[in-house]
Amino acid sequence: MPHIALYDLDRTVTRAPTFTPFLIHMAASGNPLRLLAVPLWVLAMLGYKAKLYGRKPLKQFGLRIMVGRVVRSPRLQPRIDAFVARQIARNIQPGARTQIAADRAGGMQLVLVTAAPEIYAEGIAQALGFDACIATRHLRDAQGNLLALIDGENNYGGHKVANVQAWLAAAGLTRADVQCTAYTDHASDAPILNYADTGVLVGRFARPDPGWTQADWSTAA
Repeated sequence: MPHIALYDLDRTVTRAPTFTPFLIHMAASGNPLRLLAVPLWVLAMLGYKAKLYGRKPLKQFGLRIMVGRVVRSPRLQPRIDAFVARQIARNIQPGARTQIAADRAGGMQLVLVTAAPEIYAEGIAQALGFDACIATRHLRDAQGNLLALIDGENNYGGHKVANVQAWLAAAGLTRADVQCTAYTDHASDAPILNYADTGVLVGRFARPDPGWTQADWSTAA
C-alpha cells in the first residue's frame, strides 16, 4: 500500500510564515514604491483578525497592492526564484529536513499541502524534493500568467482534505488505497490530522489532541 506524507509549510517545514515576507520581497525587488502599501497590509491583517473578512479576500488584497494584477509570469519568475532560494537557505526547520529525508528514504510519497499560494509554494516543494504540491490556486490570464485572484477557495482547514481527496482521485486512488501521515503546526489543521492514519503536531510547545503525536523540528535531532 502506498504511504503518503502530507506536509504543511508555514511554521511546520519553515521556521516562520512566508506570505508577508513574499509580499515585501516582491515589492522591494520590483517597484519599491509599493512598500508604501505596507501600512495598508497591516490594517488589512488587523481587519482579518477582527473577523471582518476571510483569508481569501485578505490574500487577494495583499497580492494586488504589493505585487500587482499579475503575480507570476516569465518577467516575475526570477524574483520569485530569488525568494524561494532565500527561504530554502534561511527558513527551513532543521528537523523538517531530517524528517523529509527519512520519509523519502522510507519510500513515502511526499506532498506539500499548504494554504500558501502556488506562486512560490511549488518552487519550495520542488527545491525540497517533494513529489507534489497542493497549494492555494490562482486564476490565469490568456497567456497562462497567474493573477492575484484565487481560483476556488484558500487551501486551509477542511479545504485541504477536499483537495487531497481530489488529488488522490486524479491518480485513480481513494483514501482506502493509501496510508497517510500528516505533519502540521496548528490545531486549525485538525481536519487533515484526523484524516491521516498518523497525525503529527509540530512544535516545541504544541499540545496535541489525544489522537495525534508531537514533534519538535527546531533542531535536526
